[in-house]
Amino acid sequence: MKKSSIFIAAMLVLVIVCIGLVACNPKDESKQSSILVVGTTMTVDTLNRLDTSGSATGGYYFDKIASSVSQIAAVSKIDGEYVGVDCDYALSEDGKTLMLTQKDGYKWHDGETVTIDDVEFTLSSLKAGEDYESMKKIGNSLVFELCTPSDTFLTKVSDETIMPKHLLDGKTKDTVTDEQSVVGAGPFKFSSIDKASGTITFEKFADYPKANAVKFDKVIFKQYGNQEVLTLALKNGEIDLAFDYGKGLTSDQISALSSQSDIKLVSQATKQVPKVMFFNNQKMTNANVKRAIALSIDYDKIRSTFASAGAAPSREGFVGEGIFGYKETPVWTRNLEKAKELLTSEGYSQSNKFRFELLVRAGSDDTQYASLLKTQIEESGLVDVVLVEKGSDWQEYYQAGNHMASLAKITAKGYDFEAGYGTRYTLATNTSMLDMKNPVAHGQLLVEDEHGLTEYGKILYAMKNAATSEELTTAVGEYQDYVVKNVICVALFYDGTTYGASAKLDGFKLDSASGILNPSTFETLVKH
Repeated sequence: MKKSSIFIAAMLVLVIVCIGLVACNPKDESKQSSILVVGTTMTVDTLNRLDTSGSATGGYYFDKIASSVSQIAAVSKIDGEYVGVDCDYALSEDGKTLMLTQKDGYKWHDGETVTIDDVEFTLSSLKAGEDYESMKKIGNSLVFELCTPSDTFLTKVSDETIMPKHLLDGKTKDTVTDEQSVVGAGPFKFSSIDKASGTITFEKFADYPKANAVKFDKVIFKQYGNQEVLTLALKNGEIDLAFDYGKGLTSDQISALSSQSDIKLVSQATKQVPKVMFFNNQKMTNANVKRAIALSIDYDKIRSTFASAGAAPSREGFVGEGIFGYKETPVWTRNLEKAKELLTSEGYSQSNKFRFELLVRAGSDDTQYASLLKTQIEESGLVDVVLVEKGSDWQEYYQAGNHMASLAKITAKGYDFEAGYGTRYTLATNTSMLDMKNPVAHGQLLVEDEHGLTEYGKILYAMKNAATSEELTTAVGEYQDYVVKNVICVALFYDGTTYGASAKLDGFKLDSASGILNPSTFETLVKH
């Protein structure tokens, strides 16, 4: 064989091998554009969605992951507006009658049709006499006569993902199977979990009514041990976006990613309050002392250290600007001289300092906040701050009312519990407003005492029972006045949530509850 023929043959073999390598390369753009890889620090140890306690235990994390891709709500708040997802909704002109009508074409991932019975089954968590006056089923619609403002009612509806009645009716966390638990009606259906590699895979559901608009064939969640490793994975292109339910990027993450041309930062205004200092109002009853501690805090420094660039100063009335019912109350600003004056008037001095104990959750960002707060508050010269660090017994400690003050984050969903506006976090461990032991009893305020409803209790029930927007506005105004007068808690700042994603992604829709990742976003999301 001639040398030229040998050379040509060798080149042909080389070309064929190269084509084969490209076809097998998992980095191939055309192949990767149909797969969305999501990084998260939420570790899933069970698929049991009924085993949720509102914390990082049981199936809580899987429930939140599933609700972002495979579970849908009757109605969702997308980009600030309520939209029908599983249901169309119609509101009467007076805002007192709301109708949810099941849309055609929705199927459960096991092939069964989604019906209005599933919606009714799901919304049985709402309470007649509290959330609505009455409800009746007419054909494939549910008609609610409201006794609360429509926005309040729709918020609660949007917080609930539709549950398959044919699978979960009568089931408990102890009797439901994984096969039943994972069934949803969203654009992606559960495929597999690999605990060894820390991945959960969802595949496109062909029978989803808007499947033609969904550009991804698969969504893979990859679990990472901490935020630093997650950030590095996003920078290195290992994942397409970072997602932790109820959390955005930290200030350190934003700083690390802001200069990356291949990363986009997506911001969303939410009801979340990243960090609040709650006083135990049964132990700390002196408003002057509480105000002095609040006035000792350098809020500008707190924001520059922990908040994103879009953070807003907090208000003495706790309710932030842009939230329904907001009234202008003073911005919290540092005033050490006023703090000293208040403490001195209450009998404290350099030889008789006020001992202030601040409960800190070990292993959380509480430790970073608390260290800075201790330094700032002690600069008045009249307060000794003692940091009480607790680990697994942290919740038990504050539920028992042993703390003087504690730090907590309020999630968007948690903000709406009970009378709304973060009120659950202000309440005592046991109160008539909850039919359970309060899991976030930081403020320890009483709704009732031996004389009946307290002043605070009357305000909260007025908020909870408001039937019109006007009534709610009035009650929320009284709530803010009460917070200002009694200094029951101090928001350190208000912050919109910032998410990090690959610059190759376009078309995000933002959900008020789950944020950047939600079923509706897949109607427009593409990867270039």
